[in-house]
Amino acid sequence: MLTRRRALPRRRAFTLVEIAVAMLIVALLTAVLYPSAMNQIRRGQSSALANELENMRTAILNYQKNVQHWPASLSQLTTAPGAGSTDLCGVTLPGLNQGLWRGPYLTQVVSGAVPIGDASIQNLLGRNPPASAAPGVLQILVNSVDTLNAADLERQFDGTTINYASGTILYNNITDILTFQIAIRGC
Repeated sequence: MLTRRRALPRRRAFTLVEIAVAMLIVALLTAVLYPSAMNQIRRGQSSALANELENMRTAILNYQKNVQHWPASLSQLTTAPGAGSTDLCGVTLPGLNQGLWRGPYLTQVVSGAVPIGDASIQNLLGRNPPASAAPGVLQILVNSVDTLNAADLERQFDGTTINYASGTILYNNITDILTFQIAIRGC
């Protein structure tokens, strides 16, 4: 007894040419969209860094207004410095009256470097010229800043002309270290 086999419907598979065309379309879309996506990520990182630096500037100025000394580190903006701590100018702080320090001046606790994207804001602050009564600048160092982010920050803080030798943003493209400067008077 012979049984008749029913013919199964034949499934059509993709040909090699169709697969190659689909891969080519995906590759072209990736080539077109990837630079735009990376540019948006970079802009987001530079905006986040600019916002954080501006928040730190405001916090430092508020700290100085209240305590009447410049902080030696960003951690002094989130934790009251104890008696015997020094300020940015090397002056030993007396036991602070808790009424003077009205912090925390920043919402995030700073104990080490503050990461923002690929960059990191260093906790220790600097002064130029060092410890003099003349007007000077307080400096915040930011490591691992790429050239495009530095240019974005320069445009945001100092205008359209890129000049890393003066102004709010100083940048060394060999070491990728950016210096954010805040003008101060005295120590």
